[in-house]
Amino acid sequence: MAGCASCHTADDGAPYAGGYAIETKFGTFYGPNITPDPKDGIGAWTEDDFVRAMRRGRSPKGHLFYPAFPYTAFTEMTDGDLADLWAYLRTLKPVAQPDEPHDLHGIYKARGLVMAFWRMVGFHPGPYESDPDRSEQWNRGAYLVQAVGHCGECHTPRNGIGVPKKDETFAGFEGPPEKAPNITPSDDGIGRWSHEDVLSFLQLGILPNGDFVGGGMGHVVYEGTSKLSADDREAIATYLASVPPRP
Repeated sequence: MAGCASCHTADDGAPYAGGYAIETKFGTFYGPNITPDPKDGIGAWTEDDFVRAMRRGRSPKGHLFYPAFPYTAFTEMTDGDLADLWAYLRTLKPVAQPDEPHDLHGIYKARGLVMAFWRMVGFHPGPYESDPDRSEQWNRGAYLVQAVGHCGECHTPRNGIGVPKKDETFAGFEGPPEKAPNITPSDDGIGRWSHEDVLSFLQLGILPNGDFVGGGMGHVVYEGTSKLSADDREAIATYLASVPPRP
């Protein structure tokens, strides 16, 4: 559900060995090698290093990660889920493949300066906080959508410096890297979808008109939502039906 394989596996590349290109208006970011190779991957990392990266967006040496790596959402993940992810990543086959350097425009190459400013307005660390006025199912769905699935990273419009517009959450984004549609319960979004339509989409990638989703969302379904439990897909559908409709 976290989409690790999608961004960390190049087309026709070794799984999780990096090289996948994410094209943005700021330049092209390349997913790094996250196999347990001690030199080219994260084999020399500790679990604390991994949690710091996911929660704080910092490398073991303290470097600030660009938000193409969605730590802005992963910061909300639970200790247990982060521990499980770390345990799984340690079982992957190590691949000796150096990272592809990012190809960024102008000032965006100055990582320290740019990210210090960006984080002041675009990053709010902290775990997911359950809403006591909502059901357990709703909170589970909110956690999966907001934190683990980081759906807002693609489906929310961004301002000029790439910070998601909170008052337009899930209203859709024109891209790049690709267009992500409105997923709020409005006529411009998925408001005309039935509950069963949403469940079928999450499990099979089938749209209400009988077509199948492709592109990046196709990977999300195939590698993520289709492998969730039926209860988790129900939770996601319940949460999405409750978010404010956006035109």
